[in-house]
Amino acid sequence: MDKIIPSFSSSLFDGSKDSIGDIVEIGIDSLLDDGLFKDIPIVNMLVGVKNTYQNIHDRNLLKQTLAFIKQFNSGTIDQNKLIKYKELINSDSKKAEKELGRVLIILNSTVDMEKSQMLANLYKAYINEKINWNQFCEFSEIIKMLFLNDFNIIKLIYNHQVTDTSGIEIYPIDRLSSLGIVNTAMKSIMISNSANSRSDKYVNLTSIGEKFYESVINS
Repeated sequence: MDKIIPSFSSSLFDGSKDSIGDIVEIGIDSLLDDGLFKDIPIVNMLVGVKNTYQNIHDRNLLKQTLAFIKQFNSGTIDQNKLIKYKELINSDSKKAEKELGRVLIILNSTVDMEKSQMLANLYKAYINEKINWNQFCEFSEIIKMLFLNDFNIIKLIYNHQVTDTSGIEIYPIDRLSSLGIVNTAMKSIMISNSANSRSDKYVNLTSIGEKFYESVINS
């Protein structure tokens, strides 16, 4: 990763979001064909002079990386902490390899652009010192393991719009509970009829679940 890490770092921190546009609506082929990305270092690194992005694997990495960069440069980030972090990255190649390299590895295995955007929110939370590096690593693994609808459920629980499983499927709650995101407690009422029966549960976010939501979704 000797060359790709500096290219990624430069693209991430130089305000490239204005050049990226809406890759969901426009499409990555159109943007590349129009040359709109020619000044973004990571694009030149991944595409190269022979348009090697035609490889599906490379195309996905490029798409996810651009989505990450655009989201990272959107919203609020403490400028003093951002400058501090950039200085650390520029002065410590091992730290850059460890942290930016991990982000690229995750992006390389990501299919949903929404998850790349959530990863960007998580990275902002790390730079803003709302979470530490170990939490970033843990939360990024949780992002990979969840389905997109799981994030909607987390949001509903966080906003107290869902307080039990009477109106939703139980299996996503069980998945969130197994990851330490949601607390559950059995309700005293058993719903049953001749066809089936089920026991509903009260639900609320754990302290880790709340931090996960605030770092990944509500960032």
